[in-house]
Amino acid sequence: MSYRLRLILASAILFPAFLLSACDNQTDSSGAASHINRADTYADQGQFRSALIEVRNAIQAEPENVDHIVKLAEFYLEMGAAGDAAELLAPWLNDYPGSVSVPLARAYIEQGKHLSAKEALEQHADYTPEQEFEASLIRAEALRLSGNPEEALARFRELMKSDESSVAAATGTLEALLTLSRTSQAIETADEWLARNQDEPSVLYWKGYAQYLANQLEPASATLTDAVAALPSADIFMPIRRNILTTLSRVLTEQGKITEAQVYNRVLAENTNSEARERSESAIEAIARGELDEARKTLEDLMRQDPDNQIVGLTLGMLNLQEGRKEEALALLDENLDAEITPTPFIRAAMMAKIDSGKREEALATLSRAVASRPNDVDLLAMHGLLALSLPSHSEEGIASLSKALDLDSSRSRLRLALAQHYMQQGKQEQALGQLRVALTESPTDWPVTQYYLSVLLNHGQEAEAKDVKDSLLNGFADEPRAVTLAAMTEYRLGDVETARSRLEEQIQSDPDNATALATLALVYQGEGENEKAVSALVKAALLSPDSLGPIQGAGRLYARDNDPDEVVSWLKGIAEEHPELAVNSTALAAQIQVQQGKLTEARRLLEKIAEEDQNDTATQVEGQLLAAEAGAAASNENWPEARAKAAEAAALQPENLRFALVPVNIYGQEGKYQDALSSLEELESVHGENTAIDLMRARLLASSEGQEEAWNYLQSRWQETQEPQLLPVLVGLARVRSPDDVDELTRAWVEAQPESATARLSRAEYQMTSGDESGAIASYQAAIGYQPDNPVALNNLAWLLREKEPEQAINLASRAQKLAPENAAILDTYGWILHLAGRHEDAKPLIEKALDLSPDNEEIQGHLDAVNQAL
Repeated sequence: MSYRLRLILASAILFPAFLLSACDNQTDSSGAASHINRADTYADQGQFRSALIEVRNAIQAEPENVDHIVKLAEFYLEMGAAGDAAELLAPWLNDYPGSVSVPLARAYIEQGKHLSAKEALEQHADYTPEQEFEASLIRAEALRLSGNPEEALARFRELMKSDESSVAAATGTLEALLTLSRTSQAIETADEWLARNQDEPSVLYWKGYAQYLANQLEPASATLTDAVAALPSADIFMPIRRNILTTLSRVLTEQGKITEAQVYNRVLAENTNSEARERSESAIEAIARGELDEARKTLEDLMRQDPDNQIVGLTLGMLNLQEGRKEEALALLDENLDAEITPTPFIRAAMMAKIDSGKREEALATLSRAVASRPNDVDLLAMHGLLALSLPSHSEEGIASLSKALDLDSSRSRLRLALAQHYMQQGKQEQALGQLRVALTESPTDWPVTQYYLSVLLNHGQEAEAKDVKDSLLNGFADEPRAVTLAAMTEYRLGDVETARSRLEEQIQSDPDNATALATLALVYQGEGENEKAVSALVKAALLSPDSLGPIQGAGRLYARDNDPDEVVSWLKGIAEEHPELAVNSTALAAQIQVQQGKLTEARRLLEKIAEEDQNDTATQVEGQLLAAEAGAAASNENWPEARAKAAEAAALQPENLRFALVPVNIYGQEGKYQDALSSLEELESVHGENTAIDLMRARLLASSEGQEEAWNYLQSRWQETQEPQLLPVLVGLARVRSPDDVDELTRAWVEAQPESATARLSRAEYQMTSGDESGAIASYQAAIGYQPDNPVALNNLAWLLREKEPEQAINLASRAQKLAPENAAILDTYGWILHLAGRHEDAKPLIEKALDLSPDNEEIQGHLDAVNQAL
């Protein structure tokens, strides 16, 4: 855990709680008023403990008197217990806004909660002049806290002019000046105020602190010593005393006056809960060592001692997250998180947990308030922006937050990447390239961003710019391996195959452990049809990072291009034997292929070879897939007890994995127990939150139990609520059957939501083609091919649409489709018929004959063959 977090936790635990109890229930003959009078007398004498008891007695005597509540809150505020004051006052605000709104706003502002402070002030309008002055002070401080120190300074100076003796206006002005790093002006302003008024500890403190920041140690020491002398006596260690002594100790230490500093350090230590601090530090150290049980025990003890300590609660929540106790973690994080003041690391952890639970809108609302409270916090802006971008209805908010984050810190190239990806999804190529160009200028060595930039250029025909970027990489970063690899990949994409190949082979020769270069060289080999070399390069890359699934999985997929599934399984088994470090991933992938083949017994035998201690995430995922397949097989045989047992085992394998958790629901559905299935879905929703996978499963169950109309109505309503694009494939399919008039709108919405999705473009094209909009269909198929050049369906259908308008292009497209799907009867027929229309009857005949062999009952293909034979 970070040092910053360690300080946050320690300082929160150190703050003493005011555990004060009232005396007996007796009141004197004067009643509540006498208690209040005595409370004021005690407070004037610095006897706050007695003052608190008197106010509590007044409240007991007149529990409905809001003035007594306000008096107690004012004492809390004077003692630095702003949280207690806010908790006391908040329930009274609606009924007594005139009395409560200002002190409650002050309690909030002293906690740093400027949004809550402004909201409290808005609850009342008809303030007395005295209340309006204090409200103005609070509004000025809210401006400072919200990132507007210049405006805050102007307001505070106006307030100082209207009341030259106001301590709050003076200290507000000094804080605003220091926020703006104007230390000399702060010192001068303090001197002017002190010349007009008597010594005031808080003004002296801020003057001394300004002198310290200006490295004027001797004057700072003198000023802070005067501040100590000006402090009134009190039976409680007041916050202003702690601030003065802490700063004075620091100044004396930097002056080398260690003995004098120790005097103040002892005073501070005597008024600090050192045991709580030590225990909090030990908990954090235990977490760092990985001793989570010890850390949990300590934190839980601290929570029992101080249940209201939010930082301890948040830390315990984060620990629960780390241990996989999601429900307990969410409960603690929700209870203790305050969007306005909770430190950013805790907000990040809490929001990730909410997002993982499907509560994306709730997480966004929390982040929106956090950003409103801290508008210049780049990390909060980034979190808010990235989450908002992922929610179609909030994308404009996301763009605004990420743009502001980049204004504050232009080096955040990953935020530019997120914006660029969003713009590309919206079909706004120039905006995307604008972000990527700036990213290259600001952070040229952020290689994933540069790689994406190059891919966008190359995928959209911007070859000249891609070449310029490639040259800049070679000229400016020739000693950076990733730069050279990216340059080589660009050269290959630009058609300079030999240069790219030579560059990569030289890289690997000089650095055989360059996994990125190996993977890139594999792509070059693959593109040149040298699959064996490509597979060998990927295996070498896998050996460099044996825990990474990508390289060996890529090698397996490439090997499968030239071999059947059984041969791929044998090859993976051989890899496992030859390279033990790759055994777990290779064996798991081999088992996965057998699961896909339906060879469940063989897959089980393979997985059993992986020792329990060697299990990794890949093996666990395949185990879950196998259990789900075994459950499905048992269900097919109506062996429901075994099906349910396997499904339960899959769900228990990774409780946080929703895919596995849905297996038992699916079995209930297959068994016809629809009510049990729907009830199980509701339970899952309570744990995982609203989720598209749950929505789709519910629609499937509704279709089976109540008919497609109910499924359509349900998914249509969910689409209207969530605008989640993952619903659209199923929704469009249902619309074609249940509501054809909606297909136009839904396919258009799908393309708008996912413009780079070839599937969305194909769905739109299919609608356009069947509705007679051939020009629209042609444009949609062309767009689909732009995003997925090797899609045989898109190539085939576009060829058909162009068969008369552009016969040569149609022949080329149909040829590409046929090479990609040589056993597809419809694609063979299209290619053959287009050749026939072009007069190439001899070339057409064998293609259509093969199509008819594959689909002997197809009358249309038979008719095409008859026409070709007649033409010969």
